[in-house]
Amino acid sequence: MADVAEGKVGDSAVADQPATMLSLVRSVRYGLYGRRDVPDDGLMTSVNVDDGRGPSLRLAATGALVFALLFVVHHVLQGTGPASSSAANVASYNVAHRGALLASEVALGLGLLAFIAFLAPFVVVIWRAGQETVAVAVLVAGTIFLVLGFMSTAAETALVAVADSNEPGAVEALNQLQGRTPVVWSVAALAAAVSVAVLRSGLLWRWLRISGLVLAGVFLLASISNLVGRDVEGGYSLIGVGLFVAWMLALSAGLWRAGSNPTPSRV
Repeated sequence: MADVAEGKVGDSAVADQPATMLSLVRSVRYGLYGRRDVPDDGLMTSVNVDDGRGPSLRLAATGALVFALLFVVHHVLQGTGPASSSAANVASYNVAHRGALLASEVALGLGLLAFIAFLAPFVVVIWRAGQETVAVAVLVAGTIFLVLGFMSTAAETALVAVADSNEPGAVEALNQLQGRTPVVWSVAALAAAVSVAVLRSGLLWRWLRISGLVLAGVFLLASISNLVGRDVEGGYSLIGVGLFVAWMLALSAGLWRAGSNPTPSRV
């Protein structure tokens, strides 16, 4: 009987080992997550990915919206610009509109900071969708756009500062620099990279994906025109700004919709 009892005790101890291990795992999970009803690992991974995708897309949408609005404010404060690109006219315009021009550069600087709030989470979403190469392309294009944008802001601010210094050579050089900084090239690259990203990942509406590629082609032609043209800015400038703002607003709306609806849109 003692042997039988010992056998039962041994069997019971062996049988209790899985339960003990399960209890230990649950205790560890409870300590890490603060709850006992934690689902299995596979389900936890799925939930975490889905939960991260929605907020990331909504953050990207918010960043794109704020950037687009501040970009509009920047151009409104810039006004109509000087009558011609001569140093005298440029200097006179900058002196007369000094406050508004500086405020416009502040708006642009804040807008570029908001653009980071669009770029970072958008790149993460594209990367997690398995499009690593495209995500890197978006990151590179977006980073170049930011660098050139801040460079243009610095040149414009310096131009305002020297406008009343009676140095036409400095005014001419800074006006050429701020006008010919290849921001438009970076916009073309950005529009193309973002469009390819949403095409490959299935995000957003089809028409928005295609329109981004068309926009990239338009800005590419504008970039060439700006490069070879005699004037600092061509007649396409305001049209290009309008197209870019409209595309950013549509992109923001699409990203917000995608962040609220886990099923990719195929419309």
